[in-house]
Amino acid sequence: LAFYCFAPVAQAMEWRSVDKAMLAALQDDDINRHSDDPVFLEGISVSEIRFSENGFDWHLIRFSNDANSDGPLWVVPHDDENAAFESMIAALRQHGGVGIAVNTGPASTRRQAGNGLCGVRSAMVSACDPNRNFGERTPIFTRAILDAWKPARPIIALHTNSHGFGGDGAGGRGDITMLDATAYARGEIRARADGYFGNHSVAGLDNPDVYAILPYVATKAISDGDVLCRGYLNAAGINIWHERVGRNDGSLSNYVALKRPDIAYVNFEAKREDDLSAAAKAQGLMIDAYLEKCAGLWGQPISAPISSR
Repeated sequence: LAFYCFAPVAQAMEWRSVDKAMLAALQDDDINRHSDDPVFLEGISVSEIRFSENGFDWHLIRFSNDANSDGPLWVVPHDDENAAFESMIAALRQHGGVGIAVNTGPASTRRQAGNGLCGVRSAMVSACDPNRNFGERTPIFTRAILDAWKPARPIIALHTNSHGFGGDGAGGRGDITMLDATAYARGEIRARADGYFGNHSVAGLDNPDVYAILPYVATKAISDGDVLCRGYLNAAGINIWHERVGRNDGSLSNYVALKRPDIAYVNFEAKREDDLSAAAKAQGLMIDAYLEKCAGLWGQPISAPISSR
């Protein structure tokens, strides 16, 4: 256990530049999907880092806009969410910044295989969800991603997930939805707690499994800035859920809310589609609206992070 907990943090900073001619060697399905498109990563530098921590071997790939790296930090934690990767590259090209994607290998699995401790979980596991691996016990993984953030810029996480309670024909298979599960089971369409539907003005966004997540700490109220941002985004047709964060569950949203209140964070969820462009387009619309309307959230005065959770 001591070996897992005290791996050298400095290892997380050793990014290696990757020549475009060597991209195939990364064995990343997202990159290989565009192997016949010579301009897909034009103007974008690629680097990688590989490290072991707590019994898992990680491979992170970083993408940087050559002309404008001073932008948001884009994060795609799940390798099997292909549309999120497409959204990240498009947004990186349009808005600048740096993007980091987790690569689990050519199989493109959701979790990283291994044998050890994952995030805040106390038991040993054979597969680790990258979006449950942020915390003090995983300093290499956590710093490798968060050290790419620049002050007065947001972190924008991108996810595409299977249907929640909207339209899967089985009553929903998860909680990636705007809908209140109990009400849905009674045949009622109602937003979950702290959820606010958009104005239904944009067809691609008018779906309960497509929404933005703005986390807040359970012991505090939703901030005035987040309320204003919600109003702007609702008016643009975007569904908003304010995620109430108590104890850290190892997700990036929880970690940032509790430990890095200096960072403006948003997560854009899109419904997984066979046509990657459909989910990517929905995320692109949400990204554009957020960057235009909610910039007042960046660089705000902050309170101290939560240290007792």
